[in-house]
Amino acid sequence: MSVRSIVTFVEPAAVEQNPAALSLALGWAGTADARVVVLAFTVDVSGVGSPDDQADFARTRSGILALADRAGVPCTVVDRNSFAYGIGAVFADHMKVADLGILSGRHGPLMGERLLAQAALFDSGRPLVIAPRRGNTAPPRRALIAWDGTHAAARAMQDTIALLAPGTEAIVARVTDDKEMRMDQSGIEATSHLARHGIRAEFQEFPRSGRDIYDVLVAAANESACDLIAAGAVRHSPIRELVFGSVTSRVLDGDCPLPVLLSA
Repeated sequence: MSVRSIVTFVEPAAVEQNPAALSLALGWAGTADARVVVLAFTVDVSGVGSPDDQADFARTRSGILALADRAGVPCTVVDRNSFAYGIGAVFADHMKVADLGILSGRHGPLMGERLLAQAALFDSGRPLVIAPRRGNTAPPRRALIAWDGTHAAARAMQDTIALLAPGTEAIVARVTDDKEMRMDQSGIEATSHLARHGIRAEFQEFPRSGRDIYDVLVAAANESACDLIAAGAVRHSPIRELVFGSVTSRVLDGDCPLPVLLSA
């Protein structure tokens, strides 16, 4: 695992509940000897901070640093230091100088973390991991990589390599009867690429059988004892709106029982 810096986000009110994204970030960072940067602010900010806001941030910062200290992870906690930019831009700016971001999923297209996710996926140039609501926080040992031959799938595969230590395993998964495109041998060649990085990989096809692609991938990952799903992220809207491809949208809802790495 070659990750050295992770960016995540927590709502100040949720710190005492040990939020999933923070828990996963600290778990992965502890194994990888990485630093975690935690952005902590309320996503529905309506005005300039007050002295009370600063006192609340001090308490939030103290709580997060206590969790990081128990995990043995170096950690920096920052608030929204500029109100001149949207919350997504703030998060993306931090991701640009890190290895990956981790967020929790949220239902509803107008939720604040959907704005963070949009910026993280399409404005940062870095992969985004959506944390499951609960589960294992150890680094992945067996990943399912969704493969459809697109550049986003290739990015997801390459970003997954940074998370997998030599000797770990991966399944390159193609969902059949989905896209009308010629796949050639790219899925099989992808396993050779992974093998050159010390990852034991195999190519498998999974029939869609009328199901949503998301459901096919989750079922395949569970049946194959995988602990990470990786997929390319798609935004279908030609303008800057929260309109995602079906798999991306389902992942951002946060219902997947496994961490999901998304790359655009």
